This record gives sequence, structure tokens and C-alpha cells, in this order.
Amino acid sequence: MDKIEKRKYNLLENPKLIRVMIIMSLPLFFSNLLKSFHDIVDSFFIARMDTSVEIMQSSLAAINIHWSIYNLFNAFGIGLAVAAVGIVSQYVGAKREKEATVYSAKLVSFSFVLGFIVTGLLYFSAPLIARLMGAESHTYTLFVTYIRFRSFEFPFYFVFAIYQSIRQARGDTISPVLLSVGSIVWNLLLTWLLVGYMNLGITGAGISTLTAQIIIFPFVLYGLFFSRKHPRIYVKDLGFNKDIIKEISRFALPSAFSSMISSLGFAVIQSIILSYGEVVSSGFSTGNRISSILLNPAMAIGSVQAAFVGQNIGHGNKDRAKQSYKSARNISVLFMLVGIAFAIPLAPQIIELIIGNKSPEINQVANEYTIWILATQPLMAMYNNYMSLFNGSGNNKYALIMSMIRLWILRIPLVLIFKYLTPVGYSGIWYAMALSNFVIMLVGYYFYKKVSFEKKVRDIVSTT
Repeated sequence: MDKIEKRKYNLLENPKLIRVMIIMSLPLFFSNLLKSFHDIVDSFFIARMDTSVEIMQSSLAAINIHWSIYNLFNAFGIGLAVAAVGIVSQYVGAKREKEATVYSAKLVSFSFVLGFIVTGLLYFSAPLIARLMGAESHTYTLFVTYIRFRSFEFPFYFVFAIYQSIRQARGDTISPVLLSVGSIVWNLLLTWLLVGYMNLGITGAGISTLTAQIIIFPFVLYGLFFSRKHPRIYVKDLGFNKDIIKEISRFALPSAFSSMISSLGFAVIQSIILSYGEVVSSGFSTGNRISSILLNPAMAIGSVQAAFVGQNIGHGNKDRAKQSYKSARNISVLFMLVGIAFAIPLAPQIIELIIGNKSPEINQVANEYTIWILATQPLMAMYNNYMSLFNGSGNNKYALIMSMIRLWILRIPLVLIFKYLTPVGYSGIWYAMALSNFVIMLVGYYFYKKVSFEKKVRDIVSTT
């Protein structure tokens, strides 16, 4: 049995479902873990710059508030990546290789062009965004500088996201990880050189992160067009086709809009948090980074789950698709319980490792928030599994509605209520996060009961 057939067997037939899911998720877990460290690298070196505490705090605040904006613009790429997993996995499961290959090529074309459009939008709107976020003085200038460097990543990152999704849809979770490792090692070394050694601050951090995406791009193209180990795409299939664009949009738009709504909600929350001061903003973002690290196993399992669900639905095996979700959910929650048992006692040491000890005030806020957010991590694991189920099964609209309810109906109103109607101060942010994480589980269960596990890709779509 060759590698391609073995991947199909593991996804569609292997009776050791939990074992296969864990094995397939390990490379993704490693990749996600490295990505989390990749995100921390800039903060790590910025916090240790040879500069004043004021500039250090402004630099950290600029990096921290940029994430919600970066993710807002990245929503388009996330939507396409989700569409790639959903469409390609269901066509592969249905043994329709031509459609799977042609759609992959169209997704690559679409992602590259869209990346340039997003770059232009973010680059020129950066000053306006900084003002809307409430950034002032040094934080304003540093934010605009940093986000403009990061804006040039999108064409390269979008194509990589499609490459990763195509591989995952076919059961290959290793190839994208190898490229991620190379990108992260490059970013680490160059950030150390430009920020840690040459003391270039935000500018150095932006340059190193941008080039880390560019340096792996030739390898992504080679993997897509010239690989001998995986199904490849062909130049003749690139470009745009109206029928296929409609089909991709049917899968991508709900996911993109869901991610956009989520990111916009987090941007609103981040602006509210910034109103409490740069110390609270930096402490909040540090806690979120720790939460992100701990959530990595659930994210990896969720990505694998989407491929299992999609291929088995395409193959007509509804029972295995449903069991894939349940197994992924149980594994994710177990990993979270074990993770928080280790992370909560070590939270102060982890925080100091990330942001140093130049600002005890930031460390104090980060410690307080981290305890609250880690305590609700099992709920976040379940939320991630619901979202992966909805996206893998083609029920992207449920993911969209769930995202909107979590942020715009629950979290943002709760943050505002605690801010203006209670005396608890910035601690109200933590309470709002915990309450919204609990209530959204009830919403997720309601939508889960509505999933039919029926095939969503169309039987007849022009591929010319």
C-alpha cells in the first residue's frame, strides 16, 4: 500500500480511529506549537531591548493590538483554507480526483491575487486603524510601522495556507510542518540579530517576520506543482472559472465572514482593554498567548477532525464521520485538562519567560488573567471541535452564527456591562471571557444536533 492509499485507508477505514487521529495530529500540534512560539518571538526580544520602560511598554502594546487587526484581514485566507479542506476532502472521499485537483489549482490562484489586495488595504489603512484602536504617541507610530511590514506577508501566507489545507484534506500533516519549522527558525535567528543584537526594535521584528514567510514560498510552489510524493496541481488549471468561484465562495464566505466577525470583535475588545492602559493591554495579550499555546493540541485535533469528517461524508460513511467528531472532542478535552493541571502552577514563570521582569505591573495583570482563561480551556477545546465539525461537514453557516453570538451577543456586551455598570475594574474582562465561553457551549450543542452529515459538494460542477 503506497502512502496515498494508506492515508485514504486511515481516514476512511482504519478501525483504530483515536490512535490514527492522535498520530496524524502530532505534526500539526508541533506546527501549531512552533507557530505560537513564532508569535511570541517578537514580544520576547522586544521586552528585553536596551531601551526605556516607556518605549518597551509602547512596543509591546503595538505588537499586542496588531493581532486582532492582522487576524481581521487574515479572515479572507482563513475562509479559503477552510473551503480547501471542506471541498478537497469531500471530493477525495468521493474518489473524484479531477475535481479535487482542479479546485486546488483555482484556490491557489484565488489566494495569491486576494493576498495582494489585502496587502494594499491594510498598508494604506494602517494610520486610520491605529487611531480607531485608540493608539497614541509612541504606540501609534510603532503600530503603524509594524503592521505595514506584516501586511506584505499576505500573498505568501495565503498560498501557504491553501497548500497546508490541501495536504491536510488528503491526510498529509507532515509536509507543511517541515516548512513551518524552517520559517520559525529563520524568524528566531533574524529577530535575535535585528532586535536582540542590533536593537532595531519594531522595525527589526517586522522585517524578520516578513522574510520568514517569504523564504519558504519557493518550497511551497515546488510542493504544489512538482511533488512526486503527492498529487500535484497543473499550470493549465490555474486562473479563474465563474462556476468554481461560486462553489468556493459557497464554502469560503461563511468561514471568512465568521473569522472576520470574530477578529473585528476582538479588535473592539482590544480597544476597550487599551482604554485601561498599556499595562492591562500587554497583560491581557500575554495571557492569551499562554492560552494559545495550551490550546494547540485541540487545534491540531480539530484540523485532523475536519479532514476525517469531510472525507467520510464524501465517502457516504456518516457513522464514521460522526464518530470522528466525538473522538476528537474527547481527546481534546482530556489534553486540556492535563495541560491546565501543569500550566496553572507554572503560570508566573511562563509569563516572566515571555515578557521578562522589566514591568512588574504587566506581569501582575498577566498572572491574574492567565488563571481565569486557563480555567476555561476545556470549553475552548469543545468550541474548536464544534467549529471544525461545522467546517468539515460543509455547515459553515453554523460556525458563522456561533462566532457572532460568542463575541457580539455575549462577550462584547458583557465586557461593556462590567466596565460601565460594575466597580470591578479591568477584572470584568476576565469575567466576561469566562461567562461567554460557558454559554456558547449550549449554542454549539444546539447546532450540532442539526448537522445531517450529508455530502455538501455538488455532484456536477464545470471544471474547465
